[in-house]
Amino acid sequence: MPIAYSIDKHLGIISVVWTGEVTAADLSAHWTQLLADADALAIRRTLADLRNCEIAFSGEQMFDLVRTVVEPALNGRDWRSALLVGSSVHFGVSRQYQSFAQMYSKDAIFHDETAALKWLLR
Repeated sequence: MPIAYSIDKHLGIISVVWTGEVTAADLSAHWTQLLADADALAIRRTLADLRNCEIAFSGEQMFDLVRTVVEPALNGRDWRSALLVGSSVHFGVSRQYQSFAQMYSKDAIFHDETAALKWLLR
C-alpha cells in the first residue's frame, strides 16, 4: 500500500508516509483503516510525509473522501496534521486538504521535518 502509518505512543503522534503513486482509492483505504484504529482516534495528531509520492487523484476526489469517509468517522472530533511536502504539487494538494478539512482539522505545511514535528508537539 502506498500510504502506511505507525503510531508512536510515547510521542503521541501518528507517522504517515506516502510513497509511489497514490490514487483516490489508496487514500480512501488509508483513511478508512486509520479512522477505524482506536489508538489513532485517541491521538488524532499526524505527521504526514508526502515528499516521496506522486499524487494521482484530483481535488474533487479528495473533497469527496473528506466528506464521505473522514467527517462521518470523526463524528465531531478534531484532528491536527503537520504535512511534509517536497514539491509544488504536494504543496498544492496539502493546501486543498487544509481548506477541505478546516471544519475538523488544524494543519500546517512544512518542508523541514524537525519544524513539522516541533509544531505538531506544541
